[in-house]
Amino acid sequence: MTKNKKISLLQRLLNRLIPVPPDFFSFLAEQSTMVTETLRNLDRYMQQPDRHLEDVLSEDEHAADTLKIRNLHQLNRAFSTPIDREDIYRAIEALDWIITHCKSTVNEMRDLDVDPDQHMRSIVSELLAGCEALERGFKALETYPADGEKEAHAARHAHRRIERMYRHSLSDLFQGEVTTDMLRKREIYHHLMDGSRRLHAAANVLHDIMVKLV
Repeated sequence: MTKNKKISLLQRLLNRLIPVPPDFFSFLAEQSTMVTETLRNLDRYMQQPDRHLEDVLSEDEHAADTLKIRNLHQLNRAFSTPIDREDIYRAIEALDWIITHCKSTVNEMRDLDVDPDQHMRSIVSELLAGCEALERGFKALETYPADGEKEAHAARHAHRRIERMYRHSLSDLFQGEVTTDMLRKREIYHHLMDGSRRLHAAANVLHDIMVKLV
């Protein structure tokens, strides 16, 4: 047996004993891209709501569930992982929750008969910017992990701007006697704020992963 054949045989035996870990960097990058696509669709909905976009956002949520289940399944089966297992789990969950809040926002707007206003549009636009930063950060982890730091900061800054927008929206809303229309809109503002909190959580996970890689 030649030396090359011996090495090949040894490598196959090692691969059986210690399987090559799944490509979790690609999995998280793909999931973050799905988040950005969903936010773009929500942004379009806020500009011009229609039934087609409601259906698109519902499809986005189903596609995101499929990605989440696949990623969790791979994580549960993995013998080893390139980054902390708990961080991978936190990232999967945080990214998925952003999409869940997008779909829930549209559902509530439809059920409560609320039309988008400028406050909602501004918050969603900022959410989109934050999610675009997340996507760039998660895509950088495998090759240029240090770039993840500035993108995590960008996403957290987006969250802080949304906090200010949220307070301003409530201040503008509750002028005069409280009406049912005010309470309906307040529910939508609150739901978007919850989505921003999930953005902040995902940014924190991204930063934690970057710190451990650099």
